[in-house]
Amino acid sequence: MSRTSADGIAALRQAADLSVCFVITVMMLQTFILEGYLISTGSMAPGLRGFHRVVTCPQCDFEFAFGVAFDDSVDGGGILEPSGPGRAATCPNCSHSGIDVGTIMNSQGDQLLVQRHVYDLREPKRWETVVFRSPADPAETFVKRLVGLPNDQLQIVAGDLFINGQRTARSWKQQLEMRIPVCDLACRPEDADWQLPWELDDGWICHENRILSTDAAAESQPVPAGPSWVHFRYWRSAGGHHLTETPLAAAAALTDWNRFEAMYQEVPIPWSSQVHYDATREVLQCEGVLPEGLQHVLLRDAENEQFRTAVFRLAARSHLAPVTDRYGYNSLVASPEYVVNDLMLEAELEWAEAPLSVHVRIPVGSSSFGLALSFDSQTAALVSLDSGELICSARLPHTDIDQQSDGQMRLQVSTFDRQISVAIDDRVLLESVRVLQVDDSTEQPVAASVSPIGGTARDAARSQQISICHEQQSRWALGIRGGQVQISSLKMFRDVFYTPGWGRNAVTAPLLIPPRHYFVLGDNSPVSSDSRNWEQPLVSHELLLGRPFLVHLPSRPGILSLGGYQLPVRIPDRSRIRRIH
Repeated sequence: MSRTSADGIAALRQAADLSVCFVITVMMLQTFILEGYLISTGSMAPGLRGFHRVVTCPQCDFEFAFGVAFDDSVDGGGILEPSGPGRAATCPNCSHSGIDVGTIMNSQGDQLLVQRHVYDLREPKRWETVVFRSPADPAETFVKRLVGLPNDQLQIVAGDLFINGQRTARSWKQQLEMRIPVCDLACRPEDADWQLPWELDDGWICHENRILSTDAAAESQPVPAGPSWVHFRYWRSAGGHHLTETPLAAAAALTDWNRFEAMYQEVPIPWSSQVHYDATREVLQCEGVLPEGLQHVLLRDAENEQFRTAVFRLAARSHLAPVTDRYGYNSLVASPEYVVNDLMLEAELEWAEAPLSVHVRIPVGSSSFGLALSFDSQTAALVSLDSGELICSARLPHTDIDQQSDGQMRLQVSTFDRQISVAIDDRVLLESVRVLQVDDSTEQPVAASVSPIGGTARDAARSQQISICHEQQSRWALGIRGGQVQISSLKMFRDVFYTPGWGRNAVTAPLLIPPRHYFVLGDNSPVSSDSRNWEQPLVSHELLLGRPFLVHLPSRPGILSLGGYQLPVRIPDRSRIRRIH
């Protein structure tokens, strides 16, 4: 045998040995350390997805997941095929509804790589995502977020988690992992009637998904005494259950209103119940956004000019709505909406001439706070706008800003858990700063609906609550003083809001968690089957299987054309591969 042949045989044997070692290693890892799990339902969406369809909104190009599989907490459960009337997607960014998803193929759920037996070596931590066996059926496996630890006195209050009477606070990484998009300036609908969810002071213009400072802030102009502001105002194009009212005297309203009611009393139009005239209080009311068709019907035969003006005013105001806990993922499922006041602003600033300062107005509950970033002194100051008190200060991470050079900055400000966190260019400046003196554990969730509209018992208290929450949300603002700046990206996110669910556990009263037991919740609270609803609410330590740390090998559906035939295939989706904190 030649030396070359012997070397080749040796190389083949070595390769075979390595292959056997690799297979044995993989088997051992899967048996003792790592294991893969496929998420089937949407209880952890949109962060972790079950079976879903990837939808691109035809109006604003915003991409989102549309769930087709849900826990048994949803009527029907299992996979709900989106076909037939009413089964269409609604864009969570621009509210465009009726998006046809019938031609979109189902995508598999996220596949998780799980560290097995990790909890045999250490205790679980609050806010970790865990894989465990169901307390009711150990053959069934769940993925949820662990929120309650042994000896905790736990209660869900107005969407937040309270432990031993105190609202819990999450780390910055946990906030980023759990945040849910509300609106994105980069995704603007191609609709002439659509309006920006931001109101611009003089000194700003919006151009092609960017907000630009105008000549008023140029070098040749004097530096303004105060910032030029961009104010948040959540503008919803359609839907919702919020109540909008506008004053209208009975003398001006009743003739046209009585004609409208008589016209559709016997043959009602589907959305006629959305509008009502309260003659006692002399207000014209609308639930949700006033549909354009209904506005046209109200105006078509109206004779009184005050009535017509009130309809126009009501239609315009009805688009301004509070941020709620709606999920584009849950378009197939009907559920109540709750007002969410825990928000996160994210802005990317670019400048040819650095601003003197950057400011953010931050509402937390009924209080308001101000963040000022001074580039001259390289400091950040958080103050109470109500009392003028300095809450805290910090040094900016930038030390080399030259006011004559180009520059950029990514700013993130959060009020999750009723505390303020600030990050600049992904570096945490302030984390979970407690700004409220008292945690009110008697709060109640504010449902965004005041229906039945026009009923004999109008819920005036809830209507007032919604108005207050809406006003608080609209206090958010981003301000720039001096310089020539453009806001190249502007987004708003919201926190997860834990709904009451069926109210079985830890909702109406605190729940004491015994040793070696845990309380778990799903991020997609409206459709999650979890400890709030189970007859056996707690997960024992023995049922914990491990901690997922990676979304791996995700795929999306595709079509392979071969010889005139089209075959459905799965295509790797690298954009979904990510670490789970």
